[in-house]
Amino acid sequence: MTRYKKIANFSTIKDETILVNKGNYTLLTEIIPPTELEIDTIPDETYQPSSKLKATLRPYQEEGVKWLVKHQQNQLGACLADDMGLGKTLQTIATLVFTKELLTPEPNEAQTVRLDLFSDPLEIKTYLKALIVLPSSLVFNWAQEILKFAPHLTITKYTGSDRKKVAPYLETYDVILTTYTTLSKDINALQKTQFNYIITDESQQIKNKESKIFKAINEIQATHKISLSGTPIENSLSDLWSQMEFINPGMLGSFPFFKDHFKTPIEKHQNQERIEELKLLIEPFILRRTKEQVAKDLPKLSEQVIYTEMLPAQEKAYEAQKSAARNLLLGIDTEGTNKIHILNTLTNLRQLANHPKLVDSQTENPSGKFKDVISYLETLVKSHKKVLIFSSFVSHLDIYKEWSKAQNISFVSLTGQTKSSDREKIVSDFQKNDSISLFFISLKAGGVGLNLTKASYVLLLDPWWNPFIEKQAVARAHRIGQKNNVMVTRFITKNTIEEKILQLQERKQNLSEEIIDINTIPDYIENDLEELLK
Repeated sequence: MTRYKKIANFSTIKDETILVNKGNYTLLTEIIPPTELEIDTIPDETYQPSSKLKATLRPYQEEGVKWLVKHQQNQLGACLADDMGLGKTLQTIATLVFTKELLTPEPNEAQTVRLDLFSDPLEIKTYLKALIVLPSSLVFNWAQEILKFAPHLTITKYTGSDRKKVAPYLETYDVILTTYTTLSKDINALQKTQFNYIITDESQQIKNKESKIFKAINEIQATHKISLSGTPIENSLSDLWSQMEFINPGMLGSFPFFKDHFKTPIEKHQNQERIEELKLLIEPFILRRTKEQVAKDLPKLSEQVIYTEMLPAQEKAYEAQKSAARNLLLGIDTEGTNKIHILNTLTNLRQLANHPKLVDSQTENPSGKFKDVISYLETLVKSHKKVLIFSSFVSHLDIYKEWSKAQNISFVSLTGQTKSSDREKIVSDFQKNDSISLFFISLKAGGVGLNLTKASYVLLLDPWWNPFIEKQAVARAHRIGQKNNVMVTRFITKNTIEEKILQLQERKQNLSEEIIDINTIPDYIENDLEELLK
C-alpha cells in the first residue's frame, strides 16, 4: 500500500488494468525499479537551428528549444517559465520554425494536385496553425518578433472588428495571434479549428479556474500546448493547478483533490512530503532558468531601498486614516467581508503614504516622498541618465509628470489608457531619442512586453503586494541587450503600510521557491490585516 499509494491517487482502473496519465510518468520511475519498467519513448529529432531562423540562439535558449521540441514529440504539454528578459518569445518562435519544417515535405517530395489536364500542377501548402493567445498589449510585439526572426511564417491577427473576415481562413496561416478577451468571446468559432499548437503568453492570465477564459482555453482543439510565464505561481498553488490542467489535463487530479492533497497541506502546514511529491509531478513540465544562472554576461543589477519620512500634516492624515481602517477591518469576519472593500481601505493608506493629493486632489499638504524622489531625479537628469519610473497609481505618476513639465524635462508615459497602436512609437522614442530622460509607466500596463534597455535606472515609487510584478518591471531594463549596469531604487515611506508590505514579501517568499524556485506571496492579505494596520 505504501509503495503504490501515489499511483492509486493518480490513476484509473479499466478492465483490471491500472491506467496512469502520461503526464504522471515520473510516479512510475520513482515507484517501480528500473529493471521492471519499460517506457517507450519517441526517438528524438535532433534539433538544429534552422537557416530560416534569423537569430543566433544563446546556448541556454537552444537548450530551451530542445526541451520544448522533446515535449512536443512525446505529445506532452510544457510550461517555459524562464525569468523575464531571457527570450521566451524567441525560444517559442524557434520551436515553431522547427515544427513547420517537420510538417513541410522536402522539395522533391512536395505533394501536388492537378486541377485539369491543361493546367500546371499546384503545390499543396502545409500550414502550421499555431494559435498564440496574449494580453492585448503584446499582440504587436509578437507580430514584430515573428517578422524579425521568422519572416517566412505567415501570420494574422485575430483581433478587433476585422476578425470576422479572418475567421474562415484560419487554417491557411502558420501563426494566428489573438487575445484572451477575444478567445473567450469567440470560443464557438475558434473551437471548430484543429490547431497544431496553442500557446499562452503571460499564462498567469488563466490562473482563475472559475474564469471564462480558463474554461474557453481548455475547449480549444490543439495537438500541442505551451504556456509561457515568468510567474507560474502568482498568489497561491491554485495558479499552478490551472497551468498544469491547461498543458496536461488531469495531471494533478481534480481541483478538490489537489486542494485536499497538496494546496492545504503545503500552504497551511508546510508538509514537506507533499512538497516533494508535487515537485516530482511537475518537474518535467516546468523549465525555469534565472538570469543569474544563464545570462552571466548581463550587466550587474544593484538594488537599494530609500526610506522617506512623512511630513507632519501628511503623517496626521495617515494616522487618522489608519485608526479608521483598524476600527473598520479588525475584529470583523473577514471571510464574509467583501475582499474589494478590504483592498480599497488598504489602498487609501498606500496612497496617503505616497502623496496626500492621491486621496484629496484639492489638498495643499506636501509629501515627504515626493521631495525625496524629485531630488533623486534631478541628480539623474543632470547626469544625462535614462530612467524608468513605475507606480501602481496613474494619478501618482501624473504628479511627477506635472513636475517634469514645470522643469522642462522631456519624458514619455505609458498607462492602461495608452492605445496599443501607440505603444511602439513611445518605446521607440525613448530608446532612440537621447534627449528623453524619463519614462513614466504604470506597473500593470508596462510590466510586460517592453524592451527598454536604454534605461540604466529603475525607480519603484511604491511597493506592490506581489513582488513578482515588481520583478517584471525591473526586467524591462535588465534584460538581454542591456549594456550598462542597472540600479533599482525602491522608495518606501517609514512607519507606514509600505514598510509592512516589504516585510510581508520577505517573509512569504518561501512557498513556491520550494516548489519551482520562484518567489511569490501565498493567498490572502486578510491573514495579515492586523500587522499591516499596526
